[in-house]
Amino acid sequence: RQQLSTEKAALSEELAGVIAQSQNQLEQLAASEGLREQLSLDLTNLNNALSELQSEQSRLILAAEARAQYQATVVQARDALLRDRDALAEQVNALEVTRSALRTEVVALRNERAGLVRTSVSTQLALEESRLEGEELTARLAETALEYKLTKEELAYLRAQYADEVEAFSKERELLGAIHKAELDILRERHSDLESKYNRLVRPARSTVGRIVIEVRFWKEGDVRRYSLRPASGSEISVSESELHQQLTAMKARHGEKLYTKVMPDDNSLTHGEAWRFTNKILNRYDYYYQN
Repeated sequence: RQQLSTEKAALSEELAGVIAQSQNQLEQLAASEGLREQLSLDLTNLNNALSELQSEQSRLILAAEARAQYQATVVQARDALLRDRDALAEQVNALEVTRSALRTEVVALRNERAGLVRTSVSTQLALEESRLEGEELTARLAETALEYKLTKEELAYLRAQYADEVEAFSKERELLGAIHKAELDILRERHSDLESKYNRLVRPARSTVGRIVIEVRFWKEGDVRRYSLRPASGSEISVSESELHQQLTAMKARHGEKLYTKVMPDDNSLTHGEAWRFTNKILNRYDYYYQN
């Protein structure tokens, strides 16, 4: 019996150890389950974060592509502005040359006007001298009549003789006056024309700023003439010559003083004269700068 008690105690102790071990394993299992749930939650969070990162990456890629397109557009606009600047610089240089020539012509015209003024003064003096001579002849006629007590016939004869001289002087004076007036009229007309050219020259240079720009192209394929139009914000369209003028006329009526015609003749297929005549025709008919 004592042995059984001892064995029972040993079994009880062993059972208690097993129970304790089982309890410990249960606790470890619970801890593992909690850790698994935490890991599952962390994995879910990581997947969500990964999705957000992928979305952000896609957004950044789209933004980078849009930025690249914008930069390309900016570069194209910059290149266009540089070309316009170079063209304006060439126009300014040409205008400076023309302005210098006009200034020289203005100086020459002013000198010519001064010469005509001096001639006018000389003419006035000559007219005054002629008038004085006429008065002197009249006085001499009166003195002659009184001194010699001429008969009516002789007096009439002398008056007629001196009257011819007076009339000749009067005609000469009128002729000189007419010549002087004609010279002054010519001078005024030339001065007015030159002043108009000079005023047009010194006004602001032709510019695309604030204008509606339309490109006008002209080239030849063999003997066939080709034309096209392209608005600044549109695509190029081929047109016939009559359609070209119809559309430009409509644009001029719609935009008025805002229409800027950028004429681009093809130097390879056109002669210099053909290109110049076409450019001059389009500008004078439709471009805002050449309408004033």
